[in-house]
Amino acid sequence: MTETAAASWIAPFAHALDRYDQPDSVAALLAAIGSVTRFHLALSVVHRKNGGPSYVFDTFSGPRAKRAVQLFIAGTYLLNPFYNAYLSGLPAGIYLMRDLAPDDYLGSDLYRGLDIRRHEDEELGYRTHGWPEGMEELLIAMDLPGGEMAEISLSRIRSEGGFDAASVARLREAHPMIAAVFRRLWCHLSRSDTPPQARPIDHLFSDFGRGLLSPREREVALLILKGHSSESISYHLGISIATVKTHRQKLYAKLNLSTQQELFSTFLRSLNL
Repeated sequence: MTETAAASWIAPFAHALDRYDQPDSVAALLAAIGSVTRFHLALSVVHRKNGGPSYVFDTFSGPRAKRAVQLFIAGTYLLNPFYNAYLSGLPAGIYLMRDLAPDDYLGSDLYRGLDIRRHEDEELGYRTHGWPEGMEELLIAMDLPGGEMAEISLSRIRSEGGFDAASVARLREAHPMIAAVFRRLWCHLSRSDTPPQARPIDHLFSDFGRGLLSPREREVALLILKGHSSESISYHLGISIATVKTHRQKLYAKLNLSTQQELFSTFLRSLNL
């Protein structure tokens, strides 16, 4: 980034720092990010390892989109690629969603459960019903005290260029400023909220199928829910694809299921969604 280009976003971030404890703090932060790269939608949550995510803000509109956010906060974050990368030690930084998603993420039926439609011309092969078409997602990951991680998800229309290499590079240079502003904003917001508590919902993921499935079958079910293909499960567990298929058949039979959609629906019911 040239000195002139960098100078163009110093003032917006300075303004955002000044406004971190004001009612327009989120708008100031988004304006500062917008001075680095264009985006059309934004969503932010804070993740932790001993409880569900805390909602920070979003710019979505419409009941379907708002319902998707509610479902995400309520429990389907457990299947989200960013959340699972965070649990695996994801460093702070800038990431494209397609680089974090498992190889068969759409096959998990997560997006069908959130009223999302498959479209082969989309970046990841899907689109949320009622949301703008042709969106690409970029994620800003920021470390917080206590091992928590903040996520700002930005979406941009692919036909207008999506997040090209130059946009990603600019965001990486601006990342320290984005994180600094967000940490101050989050510290202010969290003071007025009840401190987050560990919730039983997190144990439901690891307990899903306990008492019915063998430990290995539960591992396979977990990876299926997260969107891994049989080939990916074989790689992660160090077993043959034929063995994966055998485990899949047995766990379906034990749970009295016949399809992957039914597995996902059963999991959602276990979360009381």
